[in-house]
Amino acid sequence: MALLSDVVYRAALLGPGPSQSRVAHLRACPLVPTPLLVPCQTGCTLTAHCASRARGRVISAAVASPPAERSGQEVQTIASYKKLQNGSDVRGVAIDGVEGEPLTLTANSAYFIGAALAKMLAERLDKPTKDLKISVGRDPRLSGSLLSSSIAAGAMSEGASVADFGLATTPAMFMSCILPGHDYDGAIIITASHLPYNRNGFKFFTKEGGFDTKDITYVLESAAHMHTQADAPLVLGADDLKYTDSAWVLAKALQVDGSRKSDVDFMPVYSQHLRNIIKEGINHPDHPDTPLKGFHILLDAGNGGGGFLATSVLEPLGASIEGSQFLEPDGWFPNHPPNPEDRAAMNACVRAVKAAKADLGIVVDTDVDRSAVVGSNGAPINSNRYIALMATITLRKYPGSTIVTDSVTSNGLATFIKGLGGKHYRYRRGYKNVISKGVDLNKEGVQTELMMETSGHGAMKENHFLDDGTYSASQIIIEMVKRRLEGQGDVTVDLLKDLQEPIESREFRLRIKDKDYGSVGKVVLDRFREWVKSGREEDDWTLESENYEGWRVVVDEGNGKQGWLLLRASLHDPLLVLNAESEINSGTCDMVGSVLDFFEEEILTNYDIDVETLYEGSSRGTLKFS
Repeated sequence: MALLSDVVYRAALLGPGPSQSRVAHLRACPLVPTPLLVPCQTGCTLTAHCASRARGRVISAAVASPPAERSGQEVQTIASYKKLQNGSDVRGVAIDGVEGEPLTLTANSAYFIGAALAKMLAERLDKPTKDLKISVGRDPRLSGSLLSSSIAAGAMSEGASVADFGLATTPAMFMSCILPGHDYDGAIIITASHLPYNRNGFKFFTKEGGFDTKDITYVLESAAHMHTQADAPLVLGADDLKYTDSAWVLAKALQVDGSRKSDVDFMPVYSQHLRNIIKEGINHPDHPDTPLKGFHILLDAGNGGGGFLATSVLEPLGASIEGSQFLEPDGWFPNHPPNPEDRAAMNACVRAVKAAKADLGIVVDTDVDRSAVVGSNGAPINSNRYIALMATITLRKYPGSTIVTDSVTSNGLATFIKGLGGKHYRYRRGYKNVISKGVDLNKEGVQTELMMETSGHGAMKENHFLDDGTYSASQIIIEMVKRRLEGQGDVTVDLLKDLQEPIESREFRLRIKDKDYGSVGKVVLDRFREWVKSGREEDDWTLESENYEGWRVVVDEGNGKQGWLLLRASLHDPLLVLNAESEINSGTCDMVGSVLDFFEEEILTNYDIDVETLYEGSSRGTLKFS
């Protein structure tokens, strides 16, 4: 049996058949050691991992002969694909022209990502690519149409059938994999959430849920390998290009079988699904088909993809949507960022609710997997308030449930959840981390019905663990109507009256300028922990007993007041992030001043970190320049 050379094989052992159809070929990484070679059941030479890795997971094989030398362009191409990974998403700059933001996500990369996805799905599902059905949708970003056509062409080049949904939302794309009569093998949403108009990206789903970090790594590595093997431009702007990036994809797209592409208007299907959820949740005794009759609910879609929620869900159910704004999709996002965390977006909805005297306002992000609301009194309800409201609704349905949040939630929220009889599990930043922890806890037998991040990402067990901004908003609407039917008070006022909120809440982002920012960040966090334990714990600072991300410190502010701070590393960027909350005026200034002392005494002499914002945040800016 001949040994195969210079390749790390990554694939899933899906049963008998020719090894060529079972294994995705990737070039060997020089950092990967050569493992023990054994023959697998398909006749190819694979590693000893073959027998132990689960179905559908990555396996590896290596070779005895030395790897062939890669060209500089190949190395750059592979590196460019790796840079597109943003945790469990793909993100990049898709429109050129913004200074300092070179193009990174192109028609070419979309094409090969589509092809790699089709191969991956075929391997995992153990079916020929010609039998695959993949749905593709996009938000209204200016680059969406080009990327949608390119990723579809890539999938079709492998034989898959593609349904083009046009404008869609992230939750709708997942539902296309599970709603009866649709059952797509995979789904792609082209979006970059709330990021500026020049950015774009991809999220992927199967009926099992969204892809995780390992899945994204696999797809990008496969796409990079396919790209380097094709007669395609490898590096943008190279001197020896035979084609422009888009021209190559256009030529390839004209070669695929056009009968494998169809246009599907899926958003009416998804809208009906949401209407059914609200109707069944309210079960109105008088007019069950129009349960929102007599309610005034407006939407601020921020010119993203969420306008359908007003016109295709709320209004058909009987609600007045007068005062709704920015419903028309516009990839320039001319009015404000479509982002429930953004102050301008929330203020715009507050003004609209007050002007229209609405019962409720809803704010959604571009791809509608996040949301926030505004109460009838004009109070913005996002971040900790939104989690508290959703926790109240959840714990009424599921008493005693655990609620998973990210790491920057307030002390008051933890007390609030405990007061409702729930259990608070403060975990890590990153919506996928929060949701995955909830899934894991349920597998361990811990009832966990709600997983929610302060960004507005929220998932419920009853909704397939899907982060869906429209579903969260629908639960608040249902509660609002039911409370009125029962003669109870306002949902956004009465249910939050016991939530204790900090007087000050601030965030500081400190850029690490050293090239090896990951290692530097770890050093800083290790030293911070030791610094706190060696001196500050004897004073008024105490490390939290459980820390899943960075180090969170409880600060005794006297007279029964308690603040906190958290120093952590950013998930994806060369940043350290400091969050601080205080229950007294100027309390965060004192905390930030102490953290600044730590950096000046322990860190800045050896590492290049921009702490300018700490000087400003500690009110010591004048001291620095005196």
